Amino acid sequence: MDWLYKNWSKLSLVGAAVLILLIFLFIKPSNTLLFLIWIQIPIYLLHQFEEHSKNGFKNYVNKTVFKVSDGDYPLNDKNIFWINIPIIWVLMPLFAILSGINPLIGLWIPFFGVINSLSHVIFSVVNKQYNPGIIVSLFLGIPVGLYTLMIFYSSLKISYMITVLAVGFAIILHLIVLLYIRTSYKNHIQ
Repeated sequence: MDWLYKNWSKLSLVGAAVLILLIFLFIKPSNTLLFLIWIQIPIYLLHQFEEHSKNGFKNYVNKTVFKVSDGDYPLNDKNIFWINIPIIWVLMPLFAILSGINPLIGLWIPFFGVINSLSHVIFSVVNKQYNPGIIVSLFLGIPVGLYTLMIFYSSLKISYMITVLAVGFAIILHLIVLLYIRTSYKNHIQ
C-alpha cells in the first residue's frame, strides 16, 4: 500500500488521458450536459497530478498552514490518498454515470471543482506564493467549471432546491476533507 499512497497521483495523469479518450469515444460532445459533467473528472485528475505528484500540496499544507517544518507530517501520503480516492475516483464517476439518467444528479461536480479551485486561488493570494494545484485551477478548473454551470443553467430549468442540494453537497464534501485534515493535525500535535 505504501507504493500506492506515494504514487497514486502520478497515475492520475494516465487516468486523465485514458478518461479523455473514453469520454470522446463514448460520450458524444453533442450530449453537452453529460459531456460537461464527465469532462470535470479528467480536469480534476490533472489537478491532482499538479497538487500531489511531487508532494507539493503535502509540503505546502504542512509547512505553510500547519507550520510543521519536518518530520511526521499531519497531512501525509496515506491521508491524502484517502481524502482524494473516495471523492474523485469513486463518487465523481458514480455520479457522472448516474447523470446519464438525469444530468442534474452530477450538478454538484462542477460546483465542487470551482469551490476547490477558488480555494487554491485564495491561498495563493493570501500567502503570496504558488499553491500546488493553482495552475490547473486557473486554466481549467474555474473556467470549465463556470462554463459548465452556465450551460446547465441556460439549458435547464434548475430549481433553487436543486442548486442548494448541489452546492450543499460540494461544500459538505469539502468540510469532511477539512475536518479529516484538522483531526489528523490535532492527533499529530498530541
